[in-house]
Amino acid sequence: MPINDPLFWQGLGFSTANILLIVLALWWLYWSPTKGRAGQPAAPSPRLAAGLAALLGLSAIQLTAGALWDASMHILTGQIPAGADFLWPPHLMIYSSFLISLIVAVGSIGLVAIPAWRAGERDPRLWARRNPYLGAVALASLYSLLAIPGDALWHALYGIDLTAWSPPHVMIIVSMCTVMICAVGVLIQVRPAGPKLNAVDYAIPVLLGLTLNVAFIVGTVEWELGVGQGSTLVRTNPIWVYPLVGGALAFFTLVLAKRLTSFRWAATMTAVTFFALRGLISIGLALTHNVVPYLPPLFIGGALLLDVIPWERIQSVWLRGLSMALAFTAGYALVALPVLAVRAHLPRFSDSDFAIAVATTLAISLALLPVARFAGQRLAGEKIHSS
Repeated sequence: MPINDPLFWQGLGFSTANILLIVLALWWLYWSPTKGRAGQPAAPSPRLAAGLAALLGLSAIQLTAGALWDASMHILTGQIPAGADFLWPPHLMIYSSFLISLIVAVGSIGLVAIPAWRAGERDPRLWARRNPYLGAVALASLYSLLAIPGDALWHALYGIDLTAWSPPHVMIIVSMCTVMICAVGVLIQVRPAGPKLNAVDYAIPVLLGLTLNVAFIVGTVEWELGVGQGSTLVRTNPIWVYPLVGGALAFFTLVLAKRLTSFRWAATMTAVTFFALRGLISIGLALTHNVVPYLPPLFIGGALLLDVIPWERIQSVWLRGLSMALAFTAGYALVALPVLAVRAHLPRFSDSDFAIAVATTLAISLALLPVARFAGQRLAGEKIHSS
């Protein structure tokens, strides 16, 4: 890494300043002392929540399509110039994604702030605390816009070998995933009480499938562009890292889907949504003579096992968690690893690569399970699903 290059310090400084700004804003909005107390939580109407989720879903689709299109154009043109690609079509699609989420956030917070202002509540922190999901959407959307200049600096630093795991890329994707998770939280706020399935139970896996597409843009796409060992991540990491990252992202999201809805096939529906969107984008890229990425590791087998097995019959929480991690890992490895092994553009999988991929996927699944459960509990509150 060229630490003596001034661009390195400019990029690092810009990214660090953006992160600190958002952290300070997060503390100020949600945890700083206030004189007054926030009023009752102001959940949006079901219609507004559905519209918000739909728009943020569209934002995620645009970001995924724009990012894959952007990667294709970089490969086809051989260009990653500092700022010269700032306004080319894929970037405009990506920027429009950020703009949609910001407009939705600002408009939604306005619906909370206006009544509060009329009631004499002047502190914006109290507005945000009445509906923390909408405040988080606004902050995450703002960060995505602030990160754009920093991304141009990192492009200039790394040139043609720009990695998907650069700090601006990682933080932009984290921000967008935060936006999508908050959209899920807003839907949960308006979900009717009771055991009967409703539209929210079906919408949650769809939104999480779109969220997973966003996460995979940074997580695995560098192994999927057909550029082989010339790619930074592929060249500098052992091949088992690829299925490990894909498995970790998939397992966390699938378990979260099962925690947030009583729909039995939530994990499978999340996986189907993920691959349906990725497939449609690939068709669009092929029809426009762009580079079509390979599909990510096929985690559909793991999703099916998470849904088919009646986990509620296992009384021990620890045994249930271990069994879920084992089941996902088995289904994932049996389907995904053989497919990855025959892809000519990837380095060859050795027997030890297979063993390490399976072992590390199981280990990370066990580590992520309580995190996914905690995230589900915080999102769902008293409506949490017991499985």
